[in-house]
Amino acid sequence: MKKGWQLVLISSWFQCIWLLSVLGQERFQWLAVSITLATIVLTYRPLAFSMTKLILLLLIGLGIDSVNVASNLLIFDVVFLPVWLLALWGIFAWYALFLAKFLTHYPVLLVSVIGGVAGALSYFAGFKIGAVTLGYSLPATLAILCAEWVLIVLLVVRMERPSRRTVSHEP
Repeated sequence: MKKGWQLVLISSWFQCIWLLSVLGQERFQWLAVSITLATIVLTYRPLAFSMTKLILLLLIGLGIDSVNVASNLLIFDVVFLPVWLLALWGIFAWYALFLAKFLTHYPVLLVSVIGGVAGALSYFAGFKIGAVTLGYSLPATLAILCAEWVLIVLLVVRMERPSRRTVSHEP
């Protein structure tokens, strides 16, 4: 499959699971988790991504949103984090590791800022749909989320981009 079509297909799949999770919330949360797990298991070898990196991104994302909930930035209808958010972070980690291979050719700062805005806007969409309530003003929440997502995208791109430092064994 050509890379362009693969990118369209995988991006579309990510969006479908995002919609299933955010629109379906508790009604379809276990379906979203099941589809996410199946997607990861069935594609991690063909797409050649690191399961360690995927789990690391998943845990970082859940950690960040746990802090967001604890600080009352984000408010969900459940005590901790909703199960459907676990599916979202899982499919995001999968998608990010795939997408990072395409993004390493672009300036890191540009990719991080665009990703930061896109990440914050995904929470804004969830807010408009009614999946999450904001504990602070909309501008403050979006600014915090944007800053978090700039760092998340920076991490994703840095994980994929080879280090520019080289060790020389010459005297």
